[in-house]
Amino acid sequence: MQNELRKLNIDETIYETEVPDSFDKRWSPSDIRLVNAFIPGTVIEVKTSAGSVVREGDVLLILDAMKMYNEITAPVSGTVDVVAVSAGERVEKNQLLVRLK
Repeated sequence: MQNELRKLNIDETIYETEVPDSFDKRWSPSDIRLVNAFIPGTVIEVKTSAGSVVREGDVLLILDAMKMYNEITAPVSGTVDVVAVSAGERVEKNQLLVRLK
């Protein structure tokens, strides 16, 4: 497939550029059942426990990051296998928070 030309408007100037096919890659988690921290922060509240049945979108925990409370939700329905953090714990980016089965 030939690379597509795309137009960009920057400060009222139109630029035409070629974007290689390899540039258009979508991100997807390696395992959708692993819920990792998307940013460093502090766990404020854990709202689930091992053995709990959760539905996609259910809040698993609250993460305080950059002075904002973020609801970390279940990406899929399932059973909580492991809660790897506790309230008050500082977490790093990509650290495992919850594993579903």
